[in-house]
Amino acid sequence: MPRSNLAKTITLRVSLVPRLQVYHKEEIKKDPRATNEDFGGFLNDKLEQLLDKEEYAKNNFPNCSVLSISDNVIYIKDSVLKGIVEVYYLFLNDLMTSRLFCQYDESFSCIHIVYAVATLDVAKLDPGAYKEARDNMGQQFMKEIKEKFLRKINLQRQRPVDRRVGAAKMRSRSRQDLELNKNEDNVFNV
Repeated sequence: MPRSNLAKTITLRVSLVPRLQVYHKEEIKKDPRATNEDFGGFLNDKLEQLLDKEEYAKNNFPNCSVLSISDNVIYIKDSVLKGIVEVYYLFLNDLMTSRLFCQYDESFSCIHIVYAVATLDVAKLDPGAYKEARDNMGQQFMKEIKEKFLRKINLQRQRPVDRRVGAAKMRSRSRQDLELNKNEDNVFNV
């Protein structure tokens, strides 16, 4: 394919190229139709996705910005709160795993966690450099997960159900058909 006059040549770090090539091969194995076979095209697609992700974070979280990052803490400036929020990995003893935790909201699923995950900076955190949690933090995490699930179930229950589709329709039809057949049988037996 001919190169455009507007195209730029870039230099990649020597240590980065093998990692990218392995990643490219893995992506082709996962989904050959969705992955650009050309290595340069693949890199262009990935860079565009990274830019889109950054734009998404800026557009959807205009009040948040990353101030700095240490080994295991992202410091987020929240202009609504007029303060700094710490997001870090917290090891949950009950579950034997670590999760991102917002110290300000004392939550595993607040807006600051979503913002941290939407930025590229979360990859700079070291999940092994976590803080020890209180004993009940795993229970708190599971409670938040259950609350989300129950909210989702309640929302689904609030939606109007269309009786014309699905298994309920088939069951009701089959019951009606059986009742009609019984009535017809009774008519002939008389």
